[in-house]
Order: sequence, then structure tokens, then C-alpha cells
Amino acid sequence: MRTCVFAGTFDPITKGHEYVVNKCLETFDKVVIAVGVNVDKKPLFSLEERVDIIKETFKGDERVEVATFNGMLVEFMKSRGIKHTVRGLRNQDDYKYETTMAHFNQDMYDEIITMYIPTPSGLTYVSSSAIRNIIALSSDISVYVPDRAIKKINEILKSR
Repeated sequence: MRTCVFAGTFDPITKGHEYVVNKCLETFDKVVIAVGVNVDKKPLFSLEERVDIIKETFKGDERVEVATFNGMLVEFMKSRGIKHTVRGLRNQDDYKYETTMAHFNQDMYDEIITMYIPTPSGLTYVSSSAIRNIIALSSDISVYVPDRAIKKINEILKSR
């Protein structure tokens, strides 16, 4: 079974993330969405909430698995015997950052293969950071977030 990992903080998942996962499913039999803990970021949603939002987004699709990891992505991938990681690219800044990370990852796991999927031009400006700002201003995020995630996000926000 050909499996890839799509890793990130997904705080929250965006339509760009959803696009990348759907493109992965055209090539791979399974996508593991690896939700990471990034010590440099202060997330709006807890790790458990982010996992729940992603699970709701891909509910019913057995080809998508949601997992969490803490630490290095390469260690997570090695522990599961997965060699392919996919990164979404919005612009040239993403490319520069992701290429640097791909080199570090390859130094630590020489079997790793990093693949890039550019997002469509209509999503190049959409980021989780921007979505968090829109949420903070109590504005509508439905244009930027997968339809199946909206209800779960609203439930979480109302419970606070």
C-alpha cells in the first residue's frame, strides 16, 4: 500500500489543506494527516480539537488517517515505515522554507521522498494564521475552511 504523510499544525485546517489531501489520494492509497505539536506556535485549537476537526472533514473516507506526533517528523515517519511526505506550496516563500526542511529531513532519513503540491491560485493567500485572525474578529471563515469543518469549529468556539 502506497502511503504518504501530510504533516502540519492544521490550526485550523483550510481549503488549501483539503486540496492537498485530495490530490494525494489521486497518487497514494492512504494519506496520514500528521498533526504536530509546534513549540514555536500558540494554537487557537487544542491538539485534540484539531484532530476532531480534521476527522470531521474527511469523515467516511477510510483512505485518510489522522494521527498526532510530537518531535521530529522523520522519527514519526520512520516509526511507521513511511517514506513519502507531501508538502503544500502556496508561493515561493513556502518553496524556500519547504526545500530547506526537505534537506534537513533527508539528512536524518535518507529514504525520505518529499513531494510538493502547489495549491490553486485562488488559495495562495489562505493560511491558518489568517483564518485565526478572521476568527478573532468574529468574521465568517466559510470561504476558507472546508464545509465539513465549519460546524465542528463553530461548536468548539461556542463551547468556550
